[in-house]
Amino acid sequence: MKTLFLATALFTAILLVGSVPAHGEVIEEIVAKINDDIITRSEFEREEQALIAELYRRYTGKELDERVKDAKSGLLRNMIDRKLLIHRAERMYDLEKMEALLLETFMENENVKDAAELERLLSQWRMTLEGLKRRLVEMYAPDEVIRFEVADRLAVGDKEVDAYYEAHPDEFKVQGKVALREIVLLAKNEKKDERRTEAREIGERAAAEDVDFAELAREISEAGTAEDGGLIGPFEKGELVDELEEEAFTLPVGEVSAPIETEHGFHIIKIESRTEDRTRALDEVREQLRNMLADRKFETAFEDFLERARQESTIEVAPKYRNRYAQKEP
Repeated sequence: MKTLFLATALFTAILLVGSVPAHGEVIEEIVAKINDDIITRSEFEREEQALIAELYRRYTGKELDERVKDAKSGLLRNMIDRKLLIHRAERMYDLEKMEALLLETFMENENVKDAAELERLLSQWRMTLEGLKRRLVEMYAPDEVIRFEVADRLAVGDKEVDAYYEAHPDEFKVQGKVALREIVLLAKNEKKDERRTEAREIGERAAAEDVDFAELAREISEAGTAEDGGLIGPFEKGELVDELEEEAFTLPVGEVSAPIETEHGFHIIKIESRTEDRTRALDEVREQLRNMLADRKFETAFEDFLERARQESTIEVAPKYRNRYAQKEP
């Protein structure tokens, strides 16, 4: 099941979002009100910075641009949804016990030996103990609510798996593949006639029982694959040029072809291995299929759960931020 709140899943984000600005308390611009809770501009901006910084560590280029765009467009909605889940957790759990357990786990994971060492770290991070415990609850309480209210109430039975498998046979087809070795003689247009006899002689030599095709390819092939003994593939149907494809998928494994004329010259091929088209058996894909169906169920049930939580709550977004809270496209 997908990660829903990337920023809070990162320890770096805890520090950035949880730390106290050096200039002290100021009157904050309010981005959103959620029941009796608020999201301030500085909180929103710090979480955005932490999230973007993590994306820059993970991605580059066009993918990075797309990830940053998606993250920015969904951040405010995620922050508000997280507040809703924390409010639900406050009604469901003893948060003092949860805080104590989370703090103990945190200290173990970070190899913090005692309270004095924790106090030194908190001083470095400019955080209070209460601030750290609050951030730990903000990180993990939503996941507990999601698990109890959504995930634990879902199940995918064998009948559902069987029915999906029967209804979607094309999803489980696996195309056959072929791996082969090649010897290539380059020739174009009128030059082909000059090399045709040479290609035939090399083909006869390559097919001899006592000849190592790979060594022969290293010796005389004029393609870039020569240094690998002519090895190429594996290929599915449709990935080879037409002249080679028919031979590649019909010639018996281990046999050598006669010279095959192509646009670039002559190819002599030997089939190294080949698998036939097949359909994956139900038992082979059962657990993978069960997980996929569970994920689909979860996504639908989780969004329904969140929508109910939104409707049961009072959510006010400041006008200048309303475009950041726009409903996601289905």
